[in-house]
Amino acid sequence: MQASEYKNIFLNEDSHFYYIGTHNAVLGLLNKYSPKKNKLKILDAGCGTGFFMKKLEKIGKVWGVDINPEAIKFTKKRGIKNVSLSSVEKLPFNDNFFDAVMSIDVLYHQEVGSDIRALKEFYRVLKPGGFLIVKVPAFNWLRGSHDIVVATRQRYTKKELGEKIKLSGFEIKKLSYGNMTIFPIALLKRITDRFSKKHSSDVETVPDFLNKTFIKIMGIEDKMIAFTGLPFGLSVFAVAQKSKSPDNVRVPV
Repeated sequence: MQASEYKNIFLNEDSHFYYIGTHNAVLGLLNKYSPKKNKLKILDAGCGTGFFMKKLEKIGKVWGVDINPEAIKFTKKRGIKNVSLSSVEKLPFNDNFFDAVMSIDVLYHQEVGSDIRALKEFYRVLKPGGFLIVKVPAFNWLRGSHDIVVATRQRYTKKELGEKIKLSGFEIKKLSYGNMTIFPIALLKRITDRFSKKHSSDVETVPDFLNKTFIKIMGIEDKMIAFTGLPFGLSVFAVAQKSKSPDNVRVPV
């Protein structure tokens, strides 16, 4: 990811409808599926600039990793210390350590050499019965200039993501598309991108009334993702669980 995009995320993450909607959707899924106990041990695997870690700290003790020094710099700028420079393909934690692992817009990235290897690492560090929540961008045919800026390796269908999660040993609890409402807008932007030589991020400042409108709309979508699901969208959400049985928790090879 370009260094300028980390600054862009850092400046917009607390107010932009996309991040607010994404974080609320993931928190809703975590609340529905996670073990009902206080102070969960949570890993934000690919923590970016750390704003989501601040939200997760209200639920439990949070650790963060990211492969990019620029991300670590911005995360520490938020006052977060429990973060380390590491690849999601080789996590610096013991087996069976976390109650929950979050991986939000990470597996798709060019710096992740193998999404399967990363998923197996998530499986390894989760406790038996622990939950994984993943979000990735949807549909390779939706590639645009934003994917160049953020260094996209792959966009996924719901089926593709589900199969890879199953191959990594998990039991899938939820698969849904997300960001359905803004899908037509993004599709139009992808089409116009093809006539432009300038590569730009999708995360741009929008007028306040539009931002607030999209926050409300995405709030409805967040509830649908948690309890039913969406048939299409810009993203794919998945919730998966590591086996509760000690006899079935060996990491697949």
